[in-house]
Amino acid sequence: MKVISSQRYLDENKVAEKVNELKARKVETLVLEVWEVGFEDLYILGDGHHRLAAAKELGIKVKFVESRHPEGLTGEDLLEQSWIDSDWYYIETGETVWC
Repeated sequence: MKVISSQRYLDENKVAEKVNELKARKVETLVLEVWEVGFEDLYILGDGHHRLAAAKELGIKVKFVESRHPEGLTGEDLLEQSWIDSDWYYIETGETVWC
């Protein structure tokens, strides 16, 4: 599974809040939903970027759970609807998906 995103901006205050929340809840594994694009084994992280950053900061394991987009979007429609502020990149490496 290759999880991608187009959101690079993170509000450090929100990340700090999420760090405190995860600590308070004693989270051992953070579960985040990803949407199936429908090609190239790609999945989009549509929500949870600040929680993901907080989990990484704390060394918490992250599990991605596959799901369909709530409106049933896939492919180019899903990519277009989900685009936020940057080129699409792989969550794991930060490398751009398409150059």
